[in-house]
Formats: sequence, structure tokens, C-alpha cells
Amino acid sequence: MNTLKSTRPAKTSIGYLPLLKQNPSFRNLWYGQVISELGNWVNSIALYALILQLTGSGMAMAAAMMAKLLPMVIISPFAGVVIDRMDRRTVLIASDICRCFTVLGFLIVESREDLWLVYALTLFEVALTGFFEPARSAIIPSIVKKSHLVTANAISGATWSIMLTLGAALGGFVVSLFGVKVAFILDALTYLLSAWFIIKIPYPNTKSGETIKKNNSSGIKGLAEGVRYLISRPIVLALTLLKSGLAIKGGIMTLVPLFANRLWSDPAAVSMAVGIMFSSRGIGSAIGPILIRKWLGESPKILQGSILAAFFLGSLALLAFSFSKNLWLTSLCIGLSGMFGSIVWVFSTALIHLEADRQFLGRIFGIEMALLTLIMGISNGVVGVAIDGLQMTIQSVILWMSGLYMIPGILWIIFLASGTKLKKSLSIVCKAKELEDADDR
Repeated sequence: MNTLKSTRPAKTSIGYLPLLKQNPSFRNLWYGQVISELGNWVNSIALYALILQLTGSGMAMAAAMMAKLLPMVIISPFAGVVIDRMDRRTVLIASDICRCFTVLGFLIVESREDLWLVYALTLFEVALTGFFEPARSAIIPSIVKKSHLVTANAISGATWSIMLTLGAALGGFVVSLFGVKVAFILDALTYLLSAWFIIKIPYPNTKSGETIKKNNSSGIKGLAEGVRYLISRPIVLALTLLKSGLAIKGGIMTLVPLFANRLWSDPAAVSMAVGIMFSSRGIGSAIGPILIRKWLGESPKILQGSILAAFFLGSLALLAFSFSKNLWLTSLCIGLSGMFGSIVWVFSTALIHLEADRQFLGRIFGIEMALLTLIMGISNGVVGVAIDGLQMTIQSVILWMSGLYMIPGILWIIFLASGTKLKKSLSIVCKAKELEDADDR
């Protein structure tokens, strides 16, 4: 296997709190992420509860999850073209405001006959998210120094995970005590607060007169340019595909509510159990990249090795989940799966930020989001068909998922062993970081 010559863990570039204190642009982006993702998970728990209340069907749950994911397959690649042409802050603000009003539409859902409206609103909300998430990822290198990118992505990944923990718990609490409508109102308010924080970002905030070449192409042409760029940069393409491979276990979004629904009959108890299980996922996801960065450092070699190990350890966590018979063991397995998944996500994103040209970041993350959601939607759909149509047990479905989840890890091994492009590319990144750190000193 080709690896970097240096095996000494790299010293971390900057602490988490110093980065937030010293960089007002990133701090406001982070504030927006905190409040928005808190609401997102409250929304998810409320949506699960609403579907179960209206139908109690595994297929209906899977259809809702597909509606929550699949629009990005179409929207995100073209959204990436828009993001690379426009002010990325503007895209973020507009997406938040539109999502606020979309979520309020769930308040008029009253019965099973309104199920179509649930799917329609979910489709539109996700379409807007297809603009927001690639724009948020693309703006980070413009407001954070290159030597601080691993730290910034670790913060972003940990925030997603912590908000999953808090949002899922809060969602379960709010839904069980106040009902789904209050939860949707709370989510709408978080979008407005997120937009307010993002408005405060003094963007662009480039250093040393640095400018980003804007994409002047539109539509299919702009997207084709992004695809050609990915093909010309094997490391960026490989990392993009790796992140998409995480979605193989996306069907767990359908399995968790169904698992809880089979353990308890009371809707309030089911909502609380779903909240606990998703909270455990958030806790695990938050600590994974932080621990690796603290114990081993953040050299490219450490990042690539951690990605490799995380896929196989994540598969073992899913295997353990398949044999679980109670809430707490299941929560532990889901937490471990989340921990290893976040290592892949955070470190792959950091390497993409280091490797890719900034004028293509919107399209790269747009294409990534499309692939991710396509696979995740298929995963949720297959789970629904397997359980409702084929009458498979939850255990057997998870066993299959565990085996398939190893495939990206195997392909990553093959890629690392296939040539010198990765080694050369990452060595250049290491040198660039050293030069930047020297300039800072």
C-alpha cells in the first residue's frame, strides 16, 4: 500500500475554541449550523412520528425517507453550478428563509388523506437543502485558512453530531409532550435564526488579496465542467465516492423507528426511544474525529488510514446491531456506527478542501450530495421493500447492510495500493500546509 513516508502524527494546527474566537466569519457560520441542525433533527423526529401516526407502515416510512433524500439527486448537481456562480452567503440565506415557510406547511396536515402533502412538503424542503448544504461546505475554505481546515471540518462534523444528539432528544421530548405541530413550528424558527447569523458573516473574507475564479457557465455545461474536473483529479473523485459510500447504511433511518415501534406500542414511548437512539448516534459521531485528531494528529497519512479503518469498524458495529434485543445495546451499536461514519465524513471533507480548486467546490459538493442521497434513498427503499414486501426480519436486513458497507473500505484499499498519485498529491498538501504555518509564525 502506498503511504506517506512520514509516520509521525502531525501537530494539530489550532484548537477548536481559538478558531471560533479568532475567526468571526466561521463563528457566525457555525452559529447558523448549530441552530439550523438542531431544528432539522427536531423536524426528523416529528416527521417519523407523523408518518407512524398516519399510517404505521414501514413502506410509508421508507417512502417518506426517500422523499426526504431523492430530490437532491436531481437538484444538488445543478445547485452546485449556481453556488459556483453566486455569492455563497446569499444562497445560504435564501435557502434558510424558504425552508422556514416550507416547514410551516406541515401544520395543515390532519389525516391519512393529507399524506401526499407530507411528501410534497418534504420534497420541496429537501430541494432547498440541496442548495444549502453544498454552499455551506463550499464557503468554508473561503473563510478559514488552509492550515485550519481540518479543525474547521472537525468542528462542523462534531456540531452535526451534537445537534443530532440534542435535536433528536429534544424532538422526542417535544413530540411526546406537545405534539408534532409544535415541533414543526420550532424547526421553522430555527431556520430564521440560522439566516440571521449567516447575514452577519463578513463574506468574502479572503486573505492576502486572494480571489476565487467564478464559474461563468450555466446548466448542463457548468455541470459537465465539474464532472470533467473530478475525472481529472482522481484523489478528489475517490474521496467524493467514499463519502457517498457512507449512504449504504442510510436505511438505518427507516430501521430505527421500526425497531422502536416493534418494542413499544405507545406513540409517545416510540418517539422517545427513537430520540434516544438517534442521540446515541450523535454522541458517537461527535467524538470520533476529535479523538483521532487528539491522539494521532491530522497528517494526511493519519487521515487516509483512519478512513480505511472506519469503514471496517463501522461494519462490525452494524453486525452487533443486528443481534441487539434491547434499546440500550442498540443505542450503543448505533453510536459506534455513527462514530466511525463521522471519521470518514470529516476527514474526507478536509482532504477535498485541501485538494480541490475553490471555483469547483460548489459542483463537487453538489455532485457528492446527489450521489449520497441517491444511495441513501435506495438504501431506505430497499429496507422498506425487504421488511414489508419480502417479510425479512430487521436482523437479516442489518446483516446484509453490514456486509455491503465493507465495499467502500475495500475499494479504498485498492485505490491506495494502485499508484503514486495519492502519495504525490498529499505530499504537496503537506508541504503547502508547512509553508502556510511558517508564514503565520
